[in-house]
Amino acid sequence: MQDIELHEGRLVAALRRLEVAATQLARPPLAPVPPIAADATGTAEIARLTGLFEEARDQNSQLTERLATLRERHQSGLATLEARVTALTGQIDAQGLEMQRLRTVNVQLREAMRALRDGLSAGVSDPAQINRALQAEVEALHVTRQIETAELDQLLAALEPLLLEGAATEGSDA
Repeated sequence: MQDIELHEGRLVAALRRLEVAATQLARPPLAPVPPIAADATGTAEIARLTGLFEEARDQNSQLTERLATLRERHQSGLATLEARVTALTGQIDAQGLEMQRLRTVNVQLREAMRALRDGLSAGVSDPAQINRALQAEVEALHVTRQIETAELDQLLAALEPLLLEGAATEGSDA
């Protein structure tokens, strides 16, 4: 991430320098410049500077292409992370609902067990109380199983990309 920002900053600075230089070159001179006699030294210097300018232009275009590639890669990585965060948020919400349901069922189970213990300590066995206790226990088992199933689904969802990647790697090695 810092590399992208560093390269972007360097590219922006280089583009600003080029823009300033181009603006200065585009301005007409203030006073007419007297013609300079062409000599071998001046021609060689012009050729050298032209070569340096072309080299700088090539480097600038390469850096611009590289920056575009880095930005594209950054955007695709960001989109992947956003999708993953959305999926994980959905999983957390689902787990929260299941946990709330489990808490509610556990409260019902505790109340049914307390009523059953009170009845047994008083020497009274009420078939309806026993039935409610068993129903609460069965419901608690169902909720626990649903939570475990959701956890297994999450594990499978996390493992699936790794398995597909491994299968693709084995397929390309063959």
